[in-house]
Amino acid sequence: MLEVDHQTRWRELRIEGSTDLPDGAVVTYVVSHELGNQLPSNEWPAQNLISDGTAVVQAGQYTARVNTSYWSPGKVEIQVQFPVAPQPDSVRTRYGEFGEHLAGPNVTPLGPTNIATTTHSFDWTR
Repeated sequence: MLEVDHQTRWRELRIEGSTDLPDGAVVTYVVSHELGNQLPSNEWPAQNLISDGTAVVQAGQYTARVNTSYWSPGKVEIQVQFPVAPQPDSVRTRYGEFGEHLAGPNVTPLGPTNIATTTHSFDWTR
């Protein structure tokens, strides 16, 4: 299981997710505001319309924060994946070097690799 949601605060997007992955597993996220996909980067009204990073799972939860200063209203998408980032030894032992032992409803084969992916979209109104 890999799920993602969000909370917003003034100038900040908080990515919040739950998962059955073990403590220490690393998930990778990409946040994209629709303007980041529609305009050349030199025309963006803010420099942070596409942001990525990693978050570490603890007690079935993971969180990350993204600066949203100067974002215009519009559609935002959050995509979270596992096991793209380098993983601790205990996680690689359980799921395989390339996720080959990973299974579940969010899992997609990608060549010899299995990747769990979840996506969450919402309208940014701040």
